[in-house]
Amino acid sequence: MMSPQGSRYDPAEVAGLAHGRRIVATLRVANWLIDHGYDAADTLCDVLGALGERGRWIGSCDLQNGAVADEYVVGLEEDWCVKFWVDGVNEVVNVWSCCWDGSVH
Repeated sequence: MMSPQGSRYDPAEVAGLAHGRRIVATLRVANWLIDHGYDAADTLCDVLGALGERGRWIGSCDLQNGAVADEYVVGLEEDWCVKFWVDGVNEVVNVWSCCWDGSVH
């Protein structure tokens, strides 16, 4: 379902999946978070859970697996850049990138 603001996925639905801990992340994402002192699961829940209230959609892109990912900047204590797509069959958010805005991982 297209969000009214132009993103591919509805931020409220993504936040709901996050609050239910229906999240999968790449090893790269988990390692970056852990290496920077974060609990990966809690941080992903916090960032995605704040998407509707504190997130700003910055674009969408086609992924090599054929999915379309949304990219947001989410303002918490730091600004976080997160890229994800929603697997509607398994009802999970697949996170392909989550780091401080401007960081590379």
